Amino acid sequence: MIPKRGLWSARLVAALVGLGLAGQAVAQIAPATKTTAPMVFADPSKDPTKPAAGGVKWFWPTHGRNLARTKAGNIDLAFLGDSITQGWPGDLFNKYYGKLNAVNFGCGGDKIQHLLLRLDDGELKGTSPKVIVLLIGICNSGTNSAEEIAYGIDNMVKYLRKNYPASKVLLLGLLPNKDPDDAKIKAVNQLIAKFDDRKAVRFLDMGPKFLGSDGKVRGDLLRDNVHPNPKGYEVWAQTMNPLLMQMMQK
Repeated sequence: MIPKRGLWSARLVAALVGLGLAGQAVAQIAPATKTTAPMVFADPSKDPTKPAAGGVKWFWPTHGRNLARTKAGNIDLAFLGDSITQGWPGDLFNKYYGKLNAVNFGCGGDKIQHLLLRLDDGELKGTSPKVIVLLIGICNSGTNSAEEIAYGIDNMVKYLRKNYPASKVLLLGLLPNKDPDDAKIKAVNQLIAKFDDRKAVRFLDMGPKFLGSDGKVRGDLLRDNVHPNPKGYEVWAQTMNPLLMQMMQK
């Protein structure tokens, strides 16, 4: 037996078929009932929503330092990510964010699931940053599809919103690089841009600032194929800071 609400919807769509408006009716009704099924991974190690320890030798020492800084408290701004985040030159980070009680909790080699373990194990626990800057996912590009990476980032954003409800999340798009995965990076960014709710979660794609007029990555902004050099981090700050400061003030 069809529930009354479902029967009403079905009749409405049927009635509008002759008017050529059925597609519009379905588009209006579908979002209320649409659900996203969890992804299934044959190899659990590739699941970006399952916490896992990073395989690099500096993972645990970095985690230990971040835990110590967490215990010290007084954190208003937190940067979370992999080596691209961790690579901020100390003098530039202090120049732009030193007065904002900021911490850099990037860890080289981190995939999404590695950052998830660090957070589960206590990084940021007991704190309530005004803003959390999140840039993660490029290390997953070798093992995951664009859809899987976006799925993991979606889970990460939801994790942060659940555990730090008073914190806003500034989600950064994956940066372009010289490795041959540019199409995947663009696909990921198109997917995660939809997570911007204009309130607690904002999305920013800084990629265009790292591209030249020919559409290729500016070599003067990278120290290798992937990581920004000091000039690249200056571009990062100048591109991100207007939105970041708005979020910090609110």
